[in-house]
Amino acid sequence: MSTDAEEIEAAVEERRLWLDKQLEAAAARLAVSVIGEPVNTFDMRSAGAVACDSSRKVWLRVVVEDPDYEPVCRWDGNVAANAILGVAKPSVLRWVDWRHSDAYLRGRRLRGEVMTLASGSTVAPGGVLHGAAGLPITWWAELRRSLAVLETYPLNWHDELGAVAATIRGVHRHFDVTLTEEDFAGASWTTAHADLHWGNVRRPELCILDWESWRPAFAGYDLATLYCTSLLHPPTAQRLRAMPELQTRSGHLALLSVICRYLWVVGSGSDWDLLEPHLRTEGENLLKKLRPARR
Repeated sequence: MSTDAEEIEAAVEERRLWLDKQLEAAAARLAVSVIGEPVNTFDMRSAGAVACDSSRKVWLRVVVEDPDYEPVCRWDGNVAANAILGVAKPSVLRWVDWRHSDAYLRGRRLRGEVMTLASGSTVAPGGVLHGAAGLPITWWAELRRSLAVLETYPLNWHDELGAVAATIRGVHRHFDVTLTEEDFAGASWTTAHADLHWGNVRRPELCILDWESWRPAFAGYDLATLYCTSLLHPPTAQRLRAMPELQTRSGHLALLSVICRYLWVVGSGSDWDLLEPHLRTEGENLLKKLRPARR
């Protein structure tokens, strides 16, 4: 009789093999040849690999639609991000959608994307920084410049994914503190990448990957995300925490929102679990500042 762990391992392997086949299907539809080893995301929603497009190397990605996925991603996020100019990021060259017709995940929509290939290497493939990243001054300067450009990109929608409500729920669940919408009054909102952990940035030259989730967020949200995923390396965490965007009330709300987001995934058996005590300490300190008289 198989154990639960064995069944989970078998299901993950089945999903991995299926994603590899969909990557090949995307390659055929987009007329490229896969030349690198496939890389799967932690959540097994997508796979990617270096591919050859005529005489140049590109990145080929395939993603499967998952209506239950949290946080919600924009299906057209990577493609729509082509309109954001002046930010260090890849571009989508072409794409194709189709419906899966075989028994496994029948009817699910898939998208294949051919993207420009980012140079260098990912800073921390697991998303969490464990040691010195060895980033040059120019990398940090480009990060500041790119985020400043992104923050001003105009959007007509506001709080699309219910960030206020999600943060209220998260604070109640993880800290047993009740916030209300009044606590978020006057918060500043900017356009954000909204998933800027260390697995989504490259070095030695900055390139910001994975634009599925970009949206309005509390001002400072992207720096808050990098900070929270730096907590195992205090020098980097301190550098980010000292940035002026995280000294404001909106920055504090951004930090609280990110902390709650990551506390929901603690217990998954990944590097995120190591962040838990640091996230809780930071969250408790923030709540004392945000609501000093009502705990």
